[in-house]
Amino acid sequence: MERIRMGLVGCGGMGTRHLHGLRSLKQTPFNNVDLVALCDINRENAELAAKEADRLLGITPRVFTDLKTMASEIEMDAVDVVTDPSVHHEVACAAMELGLHVMVEKPMAITVGTCRMMIDAAEKNARVLSVAENYRRDPSARLVNHLLNEGAIGRPYHALLHHLSPGRNIFITPWRHLKNKGGPLVDMGVHFTDLMRYQLGEVSEVYGDVRLVEKVRTKSETMSMDYEFYKKRLEAMSSEVPADAEDVSLAQFTMANGVTVNWNVGMGGYGSAGLELILGDQGAFEGFGNRGARVKMRNAQEGELDQEGMLAMAEGFEVNPICKHFFPSRITQGDPEVDWKLIAMEYHEFAEAIMTGSKVEVDGEEGMRDVAAIYAVFESSRAGRAVSMDEVVSCSVYAYQAEIDRALGVA
Repeated sequence: MERIRMGLVGCGGMGTRHLHGLRSLKQTPFNNVDLVALCDINRENAELAAKEADRLLGITPRVFTDLKTMASEIEMDAVDVVTDPSVHHEVACAAMELGLHVMVEKPMAITVGTCRMMIDAAEKNARVLSVAENYRRDPSARLVNHLLNEGAIGRPYHALLHHLSPGRNIFITPWRHLKNKGGPLVDMGVHFTDLMRYQLGEVSEVYGDVRLVEKVRTKSETMSMDYEFYKKRLEAMSSEVPADAEDVSLAQFTMANGVTVNWNVGMGGYGSAGLELILGDQGAFEGFGNRGARVKMRNAQEGELDQEGMLAMAEGFEVNPICKHFFPSRITQGDPEVDWKLIAMEYHEFAEAIMTGSKVEVDGEEGMRDVAAIYAVFESSRAGRAVSMDEVVSCSVYAYQAEIDRALGVA
């Protein structure tokens, strides 16, 4: 088998972005995925995605509104699940029971408990389960990770991860402000918990606070993302929508290796801040690495280095062949297609795992721990105390997430 046959489940805005990722992959010598079907409970969304697939890929996949019907009528190996997070577990588990491998958009699932359902389904059915987490795949993140492991800043002891954006506009789509759909802190925060764990290791303990500042969100005049689905969604959007998901958070993470991380992430109110630092006893990194980002480093030996300087002194630093193909300079800032290329890299790894038995980087366990790390902030806030990662991963501290499970009818 040279390429896997895949269906896309969930044909909204993120599904459209994944079609662009497939186009980026198709334009390379690494292409190993054929899109054969589209599925969405809203047929209009699936038909719009089919038009995009024709424009981007030169194909018109069959359109379905039901996963089981799609799997029975189309020969396929896998599905890419790009629905809203509240049903990731339903779709992914059903797909694996049908014998399909699954790639699922982040966050892996709506709660730690539903993540565990997906892990169990993957093990039971011997299927590949991959989480589409792309920030760590950017060369900037790979470079920081390499230099950390090489001891370029000595022993890390503290880090800051601050991402505060002000305002009360709707963040892309109204569902991203609903607790039972994940909310903005989970939707974006899981990117940051993944980066934090990738660079600094496992989380041990979290003490945090979450709050809802903007209880009503307002429609933006324009949509920042230039996709047809998002434009249509904006046209149909109400001028105001209620919000019940917390939108600001403050926490201290203590990592298993003793590093402490000061966390301040939010989307609301009037203040803004953006700062990422990893401090070591012999230097510091400015930036964890991120999609389309630049990083810097300073230490006693080299002084202050930009990313070009870091690359020059990073002896033995390598990226995989497809990353090298997409980003020959190892710098992604300013590349208008960086999002699509990173998605293409996720697809390529997923297909290789299915065809060769290789391991995916962000598997179910990794994806679940990213979700657990962000929900540790919520559970700590609810409990009024520090919580251990073990408590959250085991679901023994679960009061906040239990409310979501009950609302969604999760057993």
